[in-house]
Amino acid sequence: MKKIIYCGQFNDLTGYGIAARSYLKALDSYVSQTNDVELHIYSIVVQSDKTLSEEEKRLIEKYSFSNQEDLETYIQNNDYVCLWHTPTPLPLFADHRFKTTPGLQNSFNTIIKASTENYHLIVWETTDICNEWKETLQYYNPSGIITACEFNKKMFEKYNNNVTVVPHPIVPQNNQNTVKLDIPTSFEDKFCILTMSQWTHRKGFDKLIAAYLMEFEKEDDTALIVKTYVSPTHPSPEHIIKEIQTAKLNTDNPKAHAKSNIVLITDFLTKPQINWLFEQSNVYASATRGEGFGLTLFESVLNKKPVVAPSSGGHIDYLDPESTYFVDGMYDCCITSDPVYSQNSMWFEPNVGSLRKQLRQAYDDWKSGLIEEKGENAHKYVHSLDELKLENAGQKIVEFLNVNNQRTLNSKLASRQDLSDKMALLKDLHKDETLYILNCGPSLNEYKVDYLKDLLKDKTTFAIKQAYNYFSDITDYHFFNCSNLPIDKEFSRLPQHYPYVEHRPVTICSSNYELGVRWSIIQKQDVFFKIPIRTEINNEFITVTKKFEDFVIDKNLTRPCGPGIMYETVFYMAVHMGFKEIICIGWDLRQEDANEDNYEHFYGNNNNVHNKGDVLDWEIKVTRDASKELYYWLKEKNIDIKVASSSAVYDKIERIKL
Repeated sequence: MKKIIYCGQFNDLTGYGIAARSYLKALDSYVSQTNDVELHIYSIVVQSDKTLSEEEKRLIEKYSFSNQEDLETYIQNNDYVCLWHTPTPLPLFADHRFKTTPGLQNSFNTIIKASTENYHLIVWETTDICNEWKETLQYYNPSGIITACEFNKKMFEKYNNNVTVVPHPIVPQNNQNTVKLDIPTSFEDKFCILTMSQWTHRKGFDKLIAAYLMEFEKEDDTALIVKTYVSPTHPSPEHIIKEIQTAKLNTDNPKAHAKSNIVLITDFLTKPQINWLFEQSNVYASATRGEGFGLTLFESVLNKKPVVAPSSGGHIDYLDPESTYFVDGMYDCCITSDPVYSQNSMWFEPNVGSLRKQLRQAYDDWKSGLIEEKGENAHKYVHSLDELKLENAGQKIVEFLNVNNQRTLNSKLASRQDLSDKMALLKDLHKDETLYILNCGPSLNEYKVDYLKDLLKDKTTFAIKQAYNYFSDITDYHFFNCSNLPIDKEFSRLPQHYPYVEHRPVTICSSNYELGVRWSIIQKQDVFFKIPIRTEINNEFITVTKKFEDFVIDKNLTRPCGPGIMYETVFYMAVHMGFKEIICIGWDLRQEDANEDNYEHFYGNNNNVHNKGDVLDWEIKVTRDASKELYYWLKEKNIDIKVASSSAVYDKIERIKL
């Protein structure tokens, strides 16, 4: 059973809090229907939300640890995955910045560092993250990143090769009550534009207010409702009022100075009060310079309100192109006093002229009675997206944590420098499983590639050397050595011989030479075995001495000289990892009088390799003869070995057809 501790701002008033609760509801939906996940949460309180519903409180309580002692006990006694969902640097600096949760930094760090692997759930608003965020990602080295939009996926892939998109899901709204605000302004018979967010430069209030004042200077039947908020880290209401007055003066329109068609709300509002604001509005507008998702835009279409929004950012994933008033603009440097946004990154600057045009179009659609239809269409569109469904979001998160065990194993191995530590990690990792080995002999061609891919897609698979090139998407472990390496078209040694692009297997390599000699220095590997230099003195080889037990990995990290990668590392790793059955495909040993010029593989001769190896004329016979002792040695360890293609190995080894 997968054990997960999800760290998030579940009790918070912020956008992070809203998102965390929606993902928790998605996970709860999945966990409640399956029995394959044990879920716990750790709530980080930055800015407490006092208006949580009873349903939300019960859900948080359902998965929370009873107390700090229970948390510490669980950490000590369980292997679990940590999913952490906060602003990236928060775990490192929590105690310095937030005093609301005593011991937050220590607990947060402990949960992440004690996990078997950690995954980060995060969004960002610009084309790059700042140095502080980069350093934190490097420090925690998450096995994968979950983000909310394609815009973010492309950005985070610069720092992690395992990124997936799980948008904020649609959560059914039980509380649709409305409570009228005590506002002197009447919205009756007015075209009402609503905007809601924290007051920051990124949110583009300066451009929205300017566009509104310039476009609607002559109309009396419009209103711009600005719902924002202040906090210890944001300006006071007086400061915001001053900025709005400055914006009015800068429009250079005398009528704009006097008109009171901008309604500013800085008070905290309950959910029914926010519902009332949506009820009064005809369109939602944002001039944001960057969104990782855009929760208020999302909430607007869920409330059947069309939106005026920039044509770039995380929000475009769920906005209906036919029902949205998209604003043009261009990417420019992040010029802001906020140090979070690096000047090396870019954000989207909405064009004020385009913003005016789209506000005017929305106004005209209101006048002609088309605005409600656009709102309905936007609502239908967002509900048509499967990726936004609650149950799908929970399932995708859990599957991402489960499916990526192989990638996680890469990360774990990379963090262990000592070979003995790497072997300890791999010990009995596949206890009592069946192993399929795809070798390079000609008999591999007895099966079609697509057939084997389909047959073995859910099986644990070793691919030997160039077999990986044909079966990369189903390979769990790739073995290669310094012999018989493929080359690139330019015959350069610098590129990887085996570039791991979409699928990253665990790579186990070996050489008679030091790491990097006789192959590319940038070739990726997770485990490296040094093997003695080959000579023609026959009694040095394991296939001659047949003392297989002397080189069991638990006893001896030194690998014997085979000859051949199967005897040097492959069978030993299969034993070490606990497999109960080994099925070889393409392990032939049929060719007599082999040498480096005539030795054939399933893909033909060696005309595409820069190092053809040191194939000795006696090698095939010796290794074939040793298969008898290998068979009995594996038998003693209660491991069955079978061959699923034509082969010259010991005839007592069972032949099967896949």
